[in-house]
Amino acid sequence: MTDTLAQPSELGTISTLDDGWEIRFERRLRHSPERVWKALTTPEGLACWLAEADIDLVAGGRMDLHFRQPDHEFMPDTPDRRIQNNEVLVVEPYTRFEHTFGSNDESVVSWRLTPDGDGTHIQLVHRIPQGWAGGRANVMTGWRTHLEGLEDAIHGVRHGWDWELFLARRETWLAKL
Repeated sequence: MTDTLAQPSELGTISTLDDGWEIRFERRLRHSPERVWKALTTPEGLACWLAEADIDLVAGGRMDLHFRQPDHEFMPDTPDRRIQNNEVLVVEPYTRFEHTFGSNDESVVSWRLTPDGDGTHIQLVHRIPQGWAGGRANVMTGWRTHLEGLEDAIHGVRHGWDWELFLARRETWLAKL
């Protein structure tokens, strides 16, 4: 890593790599790794905070995502913008989960879960390819906004989406990148 734009952990960090960027977020939730795992790896959990999912939770399995935020001119509700066909890469129950993202084999998301007292420390690392240079602010803002729904997902509640909040946060990242 040659360059890091560090922000408070809530905002995430982005580091420059030789072949792209690494985005990193950390959170702590007052829930067991088993409950957090369920929110990250099951269709029911993922639908509450990220996207509707069809997932085969084995290395090499499918992880198809269909994002269902309200229709917006920034991201119209069309299959080319809302559906991703990804692959599960690593499954180590309650500790590590990796998958491709954005229907791109070079875009890899790694989740690490570590027990932490009465909760779980969560680390999200997303390696994004050079071809996504123009989309870095979208990815940073998207993960931050989606991660806010993890607590709801653990309780089985669908987290709402606010395009105005997303776009305001995106402008902040565009100014920094």
